[in-house]
Amino acid sequence: MTAGRSFSWEGDLIIQDTRIRHKRFVIGAPKKQISTDIRAWISFDDDIVMKEILKRLRDHEALPSSKEPGDFDRRAGIIWNYVATSIEYVHDTGEYKEGDFWFFPSETFALRKGDCEDSTFLLASLLIASGISPFCVRVALGEVFDGAGRSLGGHCWPVYKNERGRWCILESTLDTAPAVLPEADRLTSAGQAFRYLPYYCFNNRHLWETLPAETAPGEGVNIGKYLRVRKNRVDMRNHIGGEHG
Repeated sequence: MTAGRSFSWEGDLIIQDTRIRHKRFVIGAPKKQISTDIRAWISFDDDIVMKEILKRLRDHEALPSSKEPGDFDRRAGIIWNYVATSIEYVHDTGEYKEGDFWFFPSETFALRKGDCEDSTFLLASLLIASGISPFCVRVALGEVFDGAGRSLGGHCWPVYKNERGRWCILESTLDTAPAVLPEADRLTSAGQAFRYLPYYCFNNRHLWETLPAETAPGEGVNIGKYLRVRKNRVDMRNHIGGEHG
């Protein structure tokens, strides 16, 4: 991994084939895989379960429903902190899962636990259901590297475009969210204790390949291969300190 890479968090190249495998199985037949559309893991805009969660946040956490300056960023911060404090981080090889098995947002909410994908899908779904445009929300799939360029493991994280037009990483696996939304570009630059490297991003509309500036389309990592062979997921709580906030 080279220093100084910049990324288009909007996504660079729309991927038409959005099918993925190995993430769900037929109930009672764990060897029978179900193909899914990766976009389906982010709830649609008016999902009633997400709306019920947001009503509780409006009633108890002062989640703004108005559209005054700053309200969208405050909305994102409150939702981020809710997911960080309410969803316990667990690895796939725990009580509820076998292998790299993904939960849908309503399942993660019901269980109150999940890994990086599960909490990320819930957070992104809540952002969109709160009225934030899907085009200001992304789920990134990639890796995290330490300051020496060594891979810490595969990871999934939410990205939100703030009211100043800057993309921010809302790390869903934290125990609590910081007061400031950290800008994504800073967390991919040199000089950090850890750096995020996105390969793909998606929302409930599209799947995109995310390429560093010096990479030509078609030179990236195939998403099917990435999902099959990616390394063990990194627990970011072990690495995040002052850099994320």
